[in-house]
Amino acid sequence: MAETGEHRHRRRTPSPERIAAARKQHMKLLGLLVLLVFASALGGDFVWSDREDLLQGAFRIDSAGDVAAGLTRSRESFRALTLGGSVDPAVGSWQPMVLLANTLGWSVWGACAFCFHLENLLLHLAVVIGLYALGRHLLSHRRHGNRIAAWSAGIYAVHPATVSAVAWIGGQATLLAAAFSVWTLVIFTRLQATTKSRRSHVNRWLVALALTSLSAYLSYESAFVLPLLALVIAAFESSERGRGPVSGISPRRWKGLLVMSGCLVLVLAYRKLALGGIGFASDFPADGFFANLGTALRHLWYLIDAAILPGEPVLSDAWPITTSWGAGESAAMLGAIVLGVTIGVGFVMRHPAALGGSWFLLVLLPGVGAFPTSHYHDAQVLYLAVWGLAFAIGFSILQLWRPVGRQLVPGSEAVAYVPLILVLGVVTALSNARWWDHVGLFEAEVASDPHYMEGRVELAKAALEQGEHEAAINHAFAALEASRDATHTGFWPERDNYLVLGRAQWELGQHADASKSFDAALSAAPNDPDAHYWRGLAALAQHDYANAESHLRAAVAHRAPFPEAEADLGTVLAAQQRYVEALPLLAAAIDAGLGTAPRLQALAAVYIDANRLEDAVRHLEHALALRDDADGRARLAWLYWKLGNNEKAHAALAAAKAADDGGSDYITWVAGQLTPDQTASAPDVDTAPVDTQTPAEP
Repeated sequence: MAETGEHRHRRRTPSPERIAAARKQHMKLLGLLVLLVFASALGGDFVWSDREDLLQGAFRIDSAGDVAAGLTRSRESFRALTLGGSVDPAVGSWQPMVLLANTLGWSVWGACAFCFHLENLLLHLAVVIGLYALGRHLLSHRRHGNRIAAWSAGIYAVHPATVSAVAWIGGQATLLAAAFSVWTLVIFTRLQATTKSRRSHVNRWLVALALTSLSAYLSYESAFVLPLLALVIAAFESSERGRGPVSGISPRRWKGLLVMSGCLVLVLAYRKLALGGIGFASDFPADGFFANLGTALRHLWYLIDAAILPGEPVLSDAWPITTSWGAGESAAMLGAIVLGVTIGVGFVMRHPAALGGSWFLLVLLPGVGAFPTSHYHDAQVLYLAVWGLAFAIGFSILQLWRPVGRQLVPGSEAVAYVPLILVLGVVTALSNARWWDHVGLFEAEVASDPHYMEGRVELAKAALEQGEHEAAINHAFAALEASRDATHTGFWPERDNYLVLGRAQWELGQHADASKSFDAALSAAPNDPDAHYWRGLAALAQHDYANAESHLRAAVAHRAPFPEAEADLGTVLAAQQRYVEALPLLAAAIDAGLGTAPRLQALAAVYIDANRLEDAVRHLEHALALRDDADGRARLAWLYWKLGNNEKAHAALAAAKAADDGGSDYITWVAGQLTPDQTASAPDVDTAPVDTQTPAEP
């Protein structure tokens, strides 16, 4: 007997229990997928800015003063308190939520890179589950909406565009902003979509909206597009219910939009008052409106291509800029217009792919010049944007998969989705390994993009840390060469590059060249204490005591306290025989454990001048234990002789003669003092210059 239409409908409609079970199964499978694909990221180390932000404490709270700094300084300015540099507190990204997350993570995990990577993986999972919940709600009036939402979330979860945010600990800013943004939108969809809907917990959802949207804005500026995304979602849902896209939005949804927009205004107002600006003062990379527009359009299509045809993600922010409007720019503009019109037509036709396309473009907006920053190209801008593409593709695949009879065997669509997810997952899993090693990461990036200036500077820093000074110089000069290419843009850390170059030259004894490099660093950052400090050390190495004193005093003035600079200022003063001024600086440095051979020798000279010979012997012995030299041994022999210990005096003199390969006049004079039948004349040891050839390490 044939079934009635009503009976067939009842059989086709799943029960609430089955729906809930399917949702739980979808979330478990999504969690397993994220774990399998990103397990390879858990073996990564601290790389790039992680080493400074976490290991060196450049972006975490260590004292009460850091709390005030975190509330009144941009991320770049906060880091400069530890790393040096002169940064306007208003310019750059303001990320107090990331600062708090770093602080809490460090207090719990310490230097456990695995633990921080696990945090990122869990944040990514929270984003994936949130997007699944959002997609499920948006497609609630569509057949197979739950499955489309699950497959779309699965495609997004393993897309290579997510790698740089998840596999890099420093990507937590993007992850936090995305997680808070997504769950803000999930909460927003809990507000009743129509005026006839039953009123339920409206105030609770509005308060939650305020908290989560504020958290998103305080994590990363990419979240500033959140009210626009909410408006698009509200318009789409209104259309789904057969109402006007804008006129059909319920008053409760308008309240939600007002809350999100109001929170954004509050954040911008606070930034203006507390930080001194909004933070978007950076210049566009090209000259003129049309050149900037052309660069942005070409960049937009580069990002679209990277999302549609994903490969191993590119970290380099080097990007060719438009110098004159041409066919490429015209084609890019025409393509953008066509894309916009297509999305508009899609909304009129109530096609979910239009929602995905508009989401993709809105989230990309900050990355193509709408919010100009020092990093014009940032691959992480694709992290949240690519869900829009996954959502559109996920819906389209299912529509195409459905056979002529419009009947779909549940689960059969896996034949279409699974191969795509497998390919993307393999690419992502292999790409995670690039983030395991700092040097390997930037070597790969520089090899693929010779214009990548920041990558070369990072390699120069790493080479300097490893004592490979010639390699550091080569990388620094390569970065300088790349910076002179006017056809490309990219982040150019000029001060850092010259500082690394100068330090490598200084280590190789090229003190004149080092002075020029430090002068260039000071031209880029005139008030930078580190540049002043190293410029002072270079002058000290060349016995230019007046210049050395000037720069070391400037270093102390621009950073308080700066114990290393104060200690070496004491060395300079002792070299000028200004012993009274030098004594407190050197004594404080030695007591603080900052004793190095030059500083100890300088303090010994101060004690000789004060006729405190026992103290002079003690410090000079310590200095020679750190770094032996012939004149120092001779000075120690003279001190032993003055204290009546002739045996030690002659032993020290013999050691000085054995180490002397230049025929030192000072050693000859000391030998004459220790041998009564010889006469020699030389400056009194009390006024002999202190050896300052090799200043102390900072």
